[in-house]
Amino acid sequence: MKVFFGILFIINSYVAAKLITSDELRYLFIKAVKNETTDNEWKTIQDVFEIYRPASNALKMQYETNTRSDITCLICNSAFAALSDLVHEGNSDEMLIEALTVLCIALANVSEKTCAGLMPLNIPILTYIVKTTPEAAPRTFCGLVLQNVGNPNTCSFNDPRFEWTIDLPEKNPIRVDTIDTKSNDPLKIALITDAHIDPLYEPYGVAYCNEPTCCRKGQTPRSHEYDIDVDDSVFKGRIFERGNDYILDLDLANDIRNLSHATRSTRNSPPAGYWGDYRNCNTPYWAFDDVIETIAKHGDIDAVYYIGDSIDHHVWETTYERINEVNLYVINKMRKEFGDNVLILPSIGNHESQPTNQFAPSSIKGDKLNTTWLYESFASKWNIYLTEDAKATVREHGGFSMLVRPGLRVISINNNIAYKYNWWLVYDPLDSKRHLEWLVRELHKAELAGESVHILAHIPPGVQDLIYTWTREYNRVVTRFSRTIKGEFNGHSHSDLYKIFYSTENGSPINMAWVTGSATAYSYYNMNYKIATFDTTSFELNNIVNYVYNLTEANLTPHRRPHWFQLYDMKNSFGINDLSASTINDLTYDMVTNKLDILDLYSAFFSKVSDERWPNCDSNCKINIICKSVVTVLWERKKCDELRELYFKR
Repeated sequence: MKVFFGILFIINSYVAAKLITSDELRYLFIKAVKNETTDNEWKTIQDVFEIYRPASNALKMQYETNTRSDITCLICNSAFAALSDLVHEGNSDEMLIEALTVLCIALANVSEKTCAGLMPLNIPILTYIVKTTPEAAPRTFCGLVLQNVGNPNTCSFNDPRFEWTIDLPEKNPIRVDTIDTKSNDPLKIALITDAHIDPLYEPYGVAYCNEPTCCRKGQTPRSHEYDIDVDDSVFKGRIFERGNDYILDLDLANDIRNLSHATRSTRNSPPAGYWGDYRNCNTPYWAFDDVIETIAKHGDIDAVYYIGDSIDHHVWETTYERINEVNLYVINKMRKEFGDNVLILPSIGNHESQPTNQFAPSSIKGDKLNTTWLYESFASKWNIYLTEDAKATVREHGGFSMLVRPGLRVISINNNIAYKYNWWLVYDPLDSKRHLEWLVRELHKAELAGESVHILAHIPPGVQDLIYTWTREYNRVVTRFSRTIKGEFNGHSHSDLYKIFYSTENGSPINMAWVTGSATAYSYYNMNYKIATFDTTSFELNNIVNYVYNLTEANLTPHRRPHWFQLYDMKNSFGINDLSASTINDLTYDMVTNKLDILDLYSAFFSKVSDERWPNCDSNCKINIICKSVVTVLWERKKCDELRELYFKR
C-alpha cells in the first residue's frame, strides 16, 4: 500500500516559491488533478516528488524521530485535504481515478499497470468516507498511515472518536484448574501463517522488476533506480513550524539530487528462485504444497492453527476471483493432506480482503465497499471445521469462538479492523471497539464455564500496525482474563518472536503471544512452520519446535524437495523449564545481561537464520528485536528502555 500513499502524498506544491505551506501544496494538488498546472507548477511537483522519495524512508524508521517524518506528514496532509476538496466539489470517482492514474504514471517509480490497478481499488472507498464522514480529517488519515512505533508525536492527530475504553466484568472466583477437561488425549498443534501464494509465480523470472513485488509472469526488469539513501542531516532545518502548520523548503529537492547520485543506475539482478525468493516475491503453489506435505509427515498432528494471509502482495491487481481461488486452494490442500479428522482453525489476514487491508463495518453494504463477501466466503469455505454458531459470527464480523474439546475454547479475532492501513477506521473508529466487546463477552462466558482459551489473531499485539487504543484496551482485556487465556498465536510480521504481556495493574508478566513466522520468504526470511504441544489438562503451552529450510540451498537443487530441519526446540535451545510469561520474562532480561549468547540465538531465529538478514544483525538490530518482545501496548516502551539500558551499559 505504500505506493498508493506515496502517489497521494507527492502530487502537491506551489509555484515560484522556495518555501511552501500545506495549503499551497493542497492548492497545487487540486490543479494537478484537474490538469491545470503550468510548466513551472509541474516542475514544483517534480521537486516535491524528489523530496518525498527519501523522506518516505521515515515510514521504515520505527525507532527514530527525524525531520523526514514531518516532511512526509506535511505532504500527506495537503494531499488528503486536496482529495477532500475535490470530492466535495462533486468530482466523480471516474474523474479522480483517471487523473490520479495519469499522475501516478508520470511521477511514481513503478509501472503503469501498478498505477492503473491501485486507483480504482482504493478511490471509491476514500471518496465514500469523505462524503459520509464529516470527522474524516486529512490529519486523521495521515496520522494513522504514518504512525511510528517509537514516537506518539509522529504526525499526531486529534480525533476524540479514537479515545474509547472497554467495560470489563468483575473477576470471577472460579478456579479454572479445578475443571475436569474429560480428556487425556495428547494435544499437538501445527502453527502455519502467511503463505502469500502467488498463482502467477514464475521460477527463473524477473525478481527485480518495476513493480513493488516481483517474480510474477509478465513482469519486466527494472532498468533504472533512484539512489535515495540520503543522510538525515540533509533534512534538518528544511521544514519549519508556523502555528499549527509546517512550511517546507523546496530547495531541498536540488540538494537531494546532488547528494543522491541522481544518475539512474542499471542493475542486473539474478532471476527468481524455483522454491521462492528472498526478495519482494511471493510463494509459488508448489512451495506451499511442500510446507503442508512436510507437516503431514509428522503423522500425529491433532489440529492446525492457520493464522491468515493466503493472498499475495500484488495489491494493485487483486480480484475477488483470485482471492477465492487461492483461499479455496489452501483449504483443499490442507484437508487433503491432513484428512478430515484433523481440525483446522483459521483466522483472517489483512491480505484476504478486497482491496487489501480494507475491512468495512457490517453496516456497509455497497458494491466494492463491503467486506460481507469475504466473511460469507470464509464461513462457506471453512464450513467443515466450524460450528453453526461459529459460522454465524464469522459472517457477521470475521471472528468466531468455538469449543474444540472439553475445557478448551479457541477464539479467532479479526483484528485487521484496527490495522492502520484500513481506511474504514476513519469512517468508524468504534467498529474496532465492538470487536473487542465481543471478545470480552466470549472470554467471560469461557471463564464462567471454567474453560481455557487460545486466541488466534493475525496481527501481533503492540506493533505499530495497530492503533494505540486497540493495543491499550487489548492489554487490559488480557490482564483481566489472564487466567483464562492460555496462549495467543499471531502471524503478519513474517518474523519469529514472542511477545510478553505485562499486567496493567502491577506490571508483572502475565501472558504470552507467539508470532509464528511465515510460510513465505517475502521478504528476506526463510520459510517455516511450528509444532506446539500443550498440557492436556490446563491447555498451557508445553513447548514449541520450529522447522525451517534454507532458501538459498533449496534453490540450488530446484528439482529436489527442500531440506527441512529443526531450527530450535524452545525449552532445550533456550535452557528453560517452561514457557510461562514469568520464565520468558526472566530469560529476556538474562539475554541483555549475562546470557548474550542466547540473545545472539534469538536474533538469528527472528529471521529463521535467513542468509539475507541474520549476517547483518548488529547490536542495534539485536536490541531492537528483543524490544519487540516486551511491547504489547503501542508507545509504552518502559520495558524496552530498561532492556536497552542494561544491554549498552555492560
